[in-house]
Amino acid sequence: MARDRSQAHFGWSHVPGDLLLSPDLRSIEEVIRNASKDEGAATRDLTQIRELLEHPERHIWITFEDGCMWWCTLCRGPAVNPEGSSETLGHFWLDCERPWSNRSIGGRILSITDLSGRVTSTAGFRGTLCVPKAEPEVLRILSDQKNEDAVKLQRARDAYEATVEVGIQRLTPQDFEQLVDLVLVRSGWVRVSALGGVLEGIDLEVKNAAADETAFVQVKSTADQSVLDDYVRRFRGRRELYSRLIVAVHTPKGELRTSASEPIQVWTGRHMARLAVRLGLGEWVEGKLT
Repeated sequence: MARDRSQAHFGWSHVPGDLLLSPDLRSIEEVIRNASKDEGAATRDLTQIRELLEHPERHIWITFEDGCMWWCTLCRGPAVNPEGSSETLGHFWLDCERPWSNRSIGGRILSITDLSGRVTSTAGFRGTLCVPKAEPEVLRILSDQKNEDAVKLQRARDAYEATVEVGIQRLTPQDFEQLVDLVLVRSGWVRVSALGGVLEGIDLEVKNAAADETAFVQVKSTADQSVLDDYVRRFRGRRELYSRLIVAVHTPKGELRTSASEPIQVWTGRHMARLAVRLGLGEWVEGKLT
């Protein structure tokens, strides 16, 4: 099965177009069985083409292309390719009632890398049509419903992150600086200047060789908007040296706001906890509290 925005394309070029338009399933079966030496293959072809011609509108159709899962709904009634068959248009096609989309009903992109192996294994199917074994999962994903076990895991992770955040807020300034350093290193940043170095206004200078970026990092146990504004002012004055500003504050005083148009990141307590957990530093924080 292939797709364009408004159609789904199929192939069975040995079936005459007039039999498809009727459709004359008895005559189609005779043509298919006469054209195939494999009785099982002929039966599968007949089952698939019957599904396409009789009630295509009662199904959700999916395919995998360009790194995504795509889905649509179809109208009944085939259109036969007047040229017979082609790689792009197939032998016949069905018009879409709901156009092909690579997004869920809620708008989430259906990237193959974000889907389970049970769902993506269908992409390896070599025939024209099949009912995926993961049919319930596909319907759940399209309707933006979460797996119950995944919801439990997320709740447990959220609770753990909240506990790690409390632990981070109890770190000494020196331990918090070390934690930020560990997070940066595990994220691909290499320290250029020492923690608490002598460069004025800079607690840490790091470089990411892969991204060819140098970041200006400030580490504070607590800070308010005026402190952040001062760091931003310094950063703007050194843009020829630094690609981004990172301000790590585990206990901010009030909401810290920055411009979305500038390469400025503010790592507050919960974000620091999330980074620590994802980078395997939760036990490190725990160890500093014992």
